[in-house]
Amino acid sequence: MSLGGLFGVGTSALNAAYMQLQTTGHNIANVNTPGYSRQEVVLGSAGANGTGAGFIGRGVEVATVKRRYDQFLNAEVTATTAAAAGDKTRATQLARLDDMLANTDVGIGAALDDLTASFADVVNRPFDASARNVVQRRVETVVERIGSVSAGLDNMLEDVDQRLQQAVETTNNQLRTLADLNNLIAKASGSGQTPNDLLDRRDALVEEISGTIQASAFHYPDGTVSLFAASGQALLVGGAVADLSLSPSPDDASKLRLVVTTNGRDVPMRTEMLGGGTIGGLLKFRDEDLDAARFRLGQLAASVAWTYNRQQSLGRDANGQVGEPMFGFAQPRVTENSGNVGDAEFSAAITDGTVLAASDYQITFNGSAYLVKRLSDDTETTVSSWPATIDGLTLDLTSGTAQAGDRFLVRAASEYARHFTTELASGQRLATGYAVTTTQGATNAGDVSVRKFAVESNDTNLTAPVTITFDGAGNFSVSGTGTGNPTGLAYTAGMTISYNGWSMELRGVPAAGDTIQVVPTPDPAVDNRNARALLELADKPLVDGYSYNSAFSQLLSDIGVRTQAAQASASLSEQVLADARSARAEVSGVNLDEEAARLLQYQQAYQAAAKLMATAQSMFDTVMQMSN
Repeated sequence: MSLGGLFGVGTSALNAAYMQLQTTGHNIANVNTPGYSRQEVVLGSAGANGTGAGFIGRGVEVATVKRRYDQFLNAEVTATTAAAAGDKTRATQLARLDDMLANTDVGIGAALDDLTASFADVVNRPFDASARNVVQRRVETVVERIGSVSAGLDNMLEDVDQRLQQAVETTNNQLRTLADLNNLIAKASGSGQTPNDLLDRRDALVEEISGTIQASAFHYPDGTVSLFAASGQALLVGGAVADLSLSPSPDDASKLRLVVTTNGRDVPMRTEMLGGGTIGGLLKFRDEDLDAARFRLGQLAASVAWTYNRQQSLGRDANGQVGEPMFGFAQPRVTENSGNVGDAEFSAAITDGTVLAASDYQITFNGSAYLVKRLSDDTETTVSSWPATIDGLTLDLTSGTAQAGDRFLVRAASEYARHFTTELASGQRLATGYAVTTTQGATNAGDVSVRKFAVESNDTNLTAPVTITFDGAGNFSVSGTGTGNPTGLAYTAGMTISYNGWSMELRGVPAAGDTIQVVPTPDPAVDNRNARALLELADKPLVDGYSYNSAFSQLLSDIGVRTQAAQASASLSEQVLADARSARAEVSGVNLDEEAARLLQYQQAYQAAAKLMATAQSMFDTVMQMSN
C-alpha cells in the first residue's frame, strides 16, 4: 500500500470522526428544541484496492446523516395532540360556564325562592302596600338574575367566536408555512440526501396544525406531505393550500360556521367532521354545551314568565283592574334559510308555557310534506295541515308557498331569556284577588259549601252574578247570564261546576232551598285568593314536568356533569399524548448521557485518525530522507 493510500485512509477516518463529533454536538445543542429528532452519521466502507497480496482497504465513507425517526409513532403523537387539544379546550370552556352558573351572585334559584316568600307575605297581608312592593322588587331581582346569566352566555358565545377566528387565522398561516416548507424540502431533497432539520420542522408544524384542527399527513418519497382533515377534506395537496374561514350559517345568520375552501370550492365543516383540535373543541362547546345551557335557561325563563303572567291575568289588582303581565320575554321567531326558493313565511307563538322544550326547531318541506324537527334530540313530526302545535308552540304557515328543500329555523328556547324584563309597574298592580267571590244563602239549612274556587279565564261574563239553588232531592239549578239557566242537574258531594270562566268544588249536603251565589268581589285589594294561587305555582311541575327551582337545578346538574366528563376526557387524552410523546422520545429523543459517551468515542476515533495521519507523515518524511 502506498503512503498516499495511507494518507487517504487517515483522511477519511479523520473526516468521519469529525462529522460524528459535529453531529453529536448538533444533537446536544438541540436537546431542548421542540420536535427535534436525534441525528446520527451513517458510515460505510470506502472499498478496497486489489493487490497481489489481497485487497487493501481505502478507509471509510460517510454515506449520509439520518435522523432517528418512526413515522408511525409520529403519526400517533399528531393524532393524540388533536384529541388532547380538543378535549382541553372544551373542558376549559365548560369550567368557565360551570363557575358562572354556580356563582351565588347570579343565583336564579335563590331569587325564585325570595319571590315565593314575598307571595307568602302578600297572602297574609294583601292590603299591605309594603308587602306588595316587596313582590315587585323580587320580580325585578328574578329578571336581573336571569338577564345576567343570559348576558353571560351571550358574552361566552362572543368570546368563543373570537377564539375560533384566531384559531382559523393561525391555521391558515400554518398551512401556508407548511406549503413553503414543502418547497424547500423538495429542493433540498434533489441532492439525494434528506434535509433532516427541515423534516423536523415539517413534522413539528404538522403537529401544531393538528393542535388547532385534526389533520393526518400523507408522506411522499421526496419528504413533502399532503394534509387532510379528519373528514378527508384536503387542507394541503401539492401547491393547493386550503383556506379556512368563518361565515354566517344559511339557517341562522347569527351563528358562524367553519368553511374550508379548496380550489374555489367551499365545504362547510360540521363539528363531527373535525375530530379534535382547538377548533373542534370550541365548536363542540358552542354548539352542544353552550346551546344546551342557553336552551334550558330559555325554557325556564319562558315558563316562569308565561305561568306567572297567566295567573296574574286571572286576578284583580288593588284598583280592581285585570292583572297586567309581571314579566316580559322574547317570543319565538322563525327565520328562513338563505337558500330557500319558495316564498313561504311561518309564525310561532307560545300556547302552553308549561310544556315548552329546551330546544329550537327546524321546519323542512320535502316536496310533499312538512317535517318539524326538534333540534335537541332530532325528533321529527310530520305536519299535514297548519297551524300545528308542538311542545307548547303553535306554528303556522302565514303566507306564501314552500318549495322542496326549503328550510326554516324556529328560534324558540334560544330566544326566550333574551330581553327578559319587568312588566309589573308597582305593587298596587299585583293582582292578589279574584273578580268574583261566593256567598251562601242566609237561610241555608244544609251544610253545603264551597271547598275550592278558582278563576280559570277572563270570560266576558266572569263578573255576572250566578245563583245555584238546591231542591233537596239531589238536584240543583243554575241561573245567571252566560250559564244557560239549566235545571234538574244532579248533585254529588265533591263535584266541580264551571261557568263564565270560574270553577268551584262543592261539598256537604244541601237542604231544599239552599243557595250559593257567585258575585263580584266587593274589594279585590283585600282579597288574597289569586295571591295564594301565585304562591302555589312554585311547587307545581310547570317547566316541562319540573318546578321552577328543580328546572334550574337540572340546568346546573347538566352543565356540572358535562364539565366533569370533559375534564376526565381531557385528563385521559393528556395522558395518552404524554405516553405517545414518551414512546417517540425513546426513538427520536436526545439523551445527553448517551451523547456524552458518543462524544468521547468519536473524540478517541478522531485522535486515532490524527495519529494515523501523523504516522503516515512520519513515514513519508523517512522515505524522503532516504531518497536524499
